[in-house]
Amino acid sequence: MLVVAAGALIAAAGSARVAAAQHPLVTLPLDDPVYAQLDGLVQLGCGAARVSAFRPFMVKDVRAALRTAKAESMCSGRLLDALASRFLADSVAADSAADAKTNRIRFGALASLQATGLDKGEMYPLWDDIRPTGQGTPPAVGTARLRLSFDGGPNVVLVSEAYGETESRNDPTVRANQFRHTSGVIDFSDAYASGKLGPIVLSVGRGREAWIGDGTESLVLSANGPALDKITLTAQWSKFEFKALVASLNDVVLTPATDSIPDSVGTQRYHRMMVAHALTWRPSHKVELTLGETALIPRQGGGIALNFVNPLMVFQVTQNDKSGDISQAGNVNLTAFGSVRANLDRFSLQGDLLIDDIQIDSQDRKNFPDLFGWNVRGTYALSLPVPADLGLQYRRVSAFTYLESFYTATWQQYDQPVGSELGPDADMARAFADVWPTGKFHVSAGISKWRRGDQRISRRPPPNRFGHAGAPFPFASGETPDVQSAWMGDASVQWLDPIIPLTLEIQGARVTNVNNVATPATTYGRVQLVATYRFRYP
Repeated sequence: MLVVAAGALIAAAGSARVAAAQHPLVTLPLDDPVYAQLDGLVQLGCGAARVSAFRPFMVKDVRAALRTAKAESMCSGRLLDALASRFLADSVAADSAADAKTNRIRFGALASLQATGLDKGEMYPLWDDIRPTGQGTPPAVGTARLRLSFDGGPNVVLVSEAYGETESRNDPTVRANQFRHTSGVIDFSDAYASGKLGPIVLSVGRGREAWIGDGTESLVLSANGPALDKITLTAQWSKFEFKALVASLNDVVLTPATDSIPDSVGTQRYHRMMVAHALTWRPSHKVELTLGETALIPRQGGGIALNFVNPLMVFQVTQNDKSGDISQAGNVNLTAFGSVRANLDRFSLQGDLLIDDIQIDSQDRKNFPDLFGWNVRGTYALSLPVPADLGLQYRRVSAFTYLESFYTATWQQYDQPVGSELGPDADMARAFADVWPTGKFHVSAGISKWRRGDQRISRRPPPNRFGHAGAPFPFASGETPDVQSAWMGDASVQWLDPIIPLTLEIQGARVTNVNNVATPATTYGRVQLVATYRFRYP
């Protein structure tokens, strides 16, 4: 029934041009088909199709990257043609100009149905425990999104998107309370105003952010959790891109019962904010380097740490500013990160490093472990009649990375990680393959080895890392001495049409020591189908 309905919608909407009226400053939602297609182009050797280290992408930047890619012989093919037909069609400029003169208000909508089947339990999201089926993704979830945007000319756009979801269980991106007495939610996902002046774009509002990662995943700033209320500044030149972010995170309340603070102290509420900035250098279309840092700042009594908001100051130095609030500066959780992405002939390579804490003093090295996260990824484009590539990836997050002495400074938002989907104390090695029979038809499969210790991002109080320098990885404490390990397999088929995208994904895992408790190997399975209809969306 679902396939028949999707076929009818494809026939009715097949000639629609969704990009024709998109404002250049509109950001493309992270589940838009364009991200998988652009990643596919890069993996097939087209470095010119690399848009930015920071997601979401703006329409203007996707168009600029595709124009550059069209001049590169390595980029030609079905995939580039499919993207060009959406974003670079000859009618786009004319249609956009006509819309700007006659209709500055644009309405869009999305309807999606997600069907999920679980066997034995729920494995996802990876940072959480493996849970019974009744606590996992529901068998059916319907989602509707309504989007309204105002075109204020080529340099101004306002966007507001509300959504409703029939069942919010096991959806880590939800930040709203359940609607009345139902299991569903109603909330705003994207809601922002953006303005451009020369090379600078300033945006204020709500949205998801993912920096230097893959899709929604990143060691630094991922979009695996709820959307952020934020202010972003982007400045772009021919070889440089600068990005700065100021965002509010959810308040955290410490209590003697859950956080091991004295009863005499009582309950304490902390308001939290996160700031980040990074600079990307592109010496050529084939190489891209990014350096940046982040700070998570908990404060009692509210207020904004203006010294950290300044995007031109280094947080590592600002932390020691005597003019600031020294009593609270010590609670700031700082990270630094770097990334290198390159295309060498048929190879596409990426390396990311996160430094949460590194011990310089010799005495500290005896007591405290270094806190790192890293990601290494490489693909090779095969010389076949059908575009295809093979890839290897290894991700690792140290045992105490993202964690602090108090939960107020732990790298989380509504108990979901702001960083990697692995959470702390885990690693994963994966081999995979991608095939592109057409520019919209994507088939992929992979096999992974996943290990996890007993640390969790939502653990309260956070574990004390003192005395664990040189501890084995993954970390296994005396309370739960068994490391969880699993062999995992996945396969997916995607129809990446901008009007009717479809995704079928099959996942399985053979897990030993489930949730770090000594158990024999258990097999888990997961099948999910997502069908969506998009009307002038985004």
